[in-house]
Amino acid sequence: MTFLAQVDAQAMGSAILWVGLLIAPLVFVGGAFLHAARFPQFVWILAGRTQIVWLASLITGTLILPIGIPLAIYYLIKVRPVLSAIDAGDISKMQET
Repeated sequence: MTFLAQVDAQAMGSAILWVGLLIAPLVFVGGAFLHAARFPQFVWILAGRTQIVWLASLITGTLILPIGIPLAIYYLIKVRPVLSAIDAGDISKMQET
């Protein structure tokens, strides 16, 4: 009898669920990091933000998920729309200096 034949369906489903619950936050925070990395430096400057600080924070957030998840949510809700608007040419979102 093979190993897979000995494992019951409930144990296999539970294992898949746990792996999914552990990987999903990493993918979420990692996705926010990749999105932040794609903007050129001038977009960040016009938005009044510092790219390296956000990238470092999101990398740290992948290691410490209780910090990373709220940070990624804040980035995706507040920072990303401003960066996207500036990147698309909407200068009304520029930070006044």
